[in-house]
Amino acid sequence: MADQPKDKDRRGRGHPPSREVQISKAMSLLLRHAAEKEGLKMNAQGYANVADVLAWRKLKSLKVTFDEVRHAVASSDKKRFALLHIPSAQPTESTTKATTTPATAPGSGHGDAELAANDGQPPASALDAPESSEDQQNATEQALSVTDINPFNFLIRATQGHSIKCVEAASFLEPLSLADESKLPETVVHGTFHGAWPAILQSGGLQCMRRNHVHFATGPSLESVLAAQQHRNKGQEKDGKDQNQVISGMRQDAQVLIYLNLRKALAAGCPFWRSENGVILSEGLPVPKGKEDSNGQPVKNVSVDFFDVVVERKAGLGKIWERGEELQELPAHLAQKGNSKGTRR
Repeated sequence: MADQPKDKDRRGRGHPPSREVQISKAMSLLLRHAAEKEGLKMNAQGYANVADVLAWRKLKSLKVTFDEVRHAVASSDKKRFALLHIPSAQPTESTTKATTTPATAPGSGHGDAELAANDGQPPASALDAPESSEDQQNATEQALSVTDINPFNFLIRATQGHSIKCVEAASFLEPLSLADESKLPETVVHGTFHGAWPAILQSGGLQCMRRNHVHFATGPSLESVLAAQQHRNKGQEKDGKDQNQVISGMRQDAQVLIYLNLRKALAAGCPFWRSENGVILSEGLPVPKGKEDSNGQPVKNVSVDFFDVVVERKAGLGKIWERGEELQELPAHLAQKGNSKGTRR
């Protein structure tokens, strides 16, 4: 397929999304959130057979081709998808020890494509994920390079952002630890919006909301954001270089940036993971007083105690929080604004 412009170049306001964007969004919806509801079988690592994904009603109605799925994987600016090539149907040590974890009860799948090894086709639950983030990236690159055109011979998953509870982070995410500080990113930052900041303070931290994890990016650096804001306030430039690049784990239009003290959080026992596209993830720790959600599960958050610096970067306020102290409140006209569409605390 011919090269096409990146996602950010196709999002003109007032224009309908391109076919490429429609396909990418539909795949993200299915692989991150809708697999259980739609009866798509996937394993604990979040992989589903590409043939089953193509058979999903929404992609089927768009008449999406396997080539378009491969292009969506290859062209995603935030590396939203991982692809595995599983040539052929012979049982291996990996297939015999793998555990099937369907997103729904057995027999509730959709369409004609089943994830059992029928007609010599590999099941979606048959493969263990590559061991490291680098291995996973290499596996995707290898899968994109092969000439095999049979979608049954490929598995696909979203690299992060899941709300599906059967997806187990430990099976495919790289854990971060103080035992190997050389692998810890220098910058860990959560992007949010004016309307969410007061709620974050009130609740005592960042919560997963409907997803399995709170998402953090590894940029832009605090120094670059503050420097760009100083220049902008002086009318010297509109924005900083680092703020205009696509960063996995954070929306470009985030108004409030929460910089985390990762080492402090890890020392307190808060778990953190890195996805293969470089997003830092955490489910947080149980909040004090043993609060439970509607399902009887402990409420967790990434506590404000781990916040290092918080910067408002769109209205020129600069630092609004630093090391446990609120430096300035958001003006009421900002704090009362609703969050941007599609955002979560």
